[in-house]
Amino acid sequence: MRKTRSLATLAAATALAFALGCATTAPAPSAGPAAPVPSAVASPEAPPSSAAPSSPSPAQYLAPTPFAGGDGSSVDQAVVVLAEAEDEGIDLEHHWIFDHYGRFRKIRGGLASADGRHFDVITVELGDHSEKTIYFDITGFYGVLEKPAPDPAPPPPPFL
Repeated sequence: MRKTRSLATLAAATALAFALGCATTAPAPSAGPAAPVPSAVASPEAPPSSAAPSSPSPAQYLAPTPFAGGDGSSVDQAVVVLAEAEDEGIDLEHHWIFDHYGRFRKIRGGLASADGRHFDVITVELGDHSEKTIYFDITGFYGVLEKPAPDPAPPPPPFL
């Protein structure tokens, strides 16, 4: 009997704590226009201050992207894959598709050439069951099976 009473007390205390935690309400949004948020960045019209120099922009800290070119919708808008070898390039193609369209299933793929450039043409099925054909410019790594080996270190100096 005592064990049942302590479990009932614990259940009641938990329910009370949950009810109190859920009973709080957030303030209602105002119907009027939002007040302008003050910006830490000086406006272009303002003269530069003589204080400390401005900090670098966040874009300076981003890693360079391994892609260039267009959106992949055609040969003219092909995504240029900046890889050093075929296996790396194929991995980057799959990452690009996932980053832009989410989950996908590769239906077919093929190679094409135009104006001395080489392309991977990949058709995928997207999460909504639609099909999308994407063009990747692979000229930079076409036919390169391995990354080039780094230059060897110079030999150590001879002992005298």
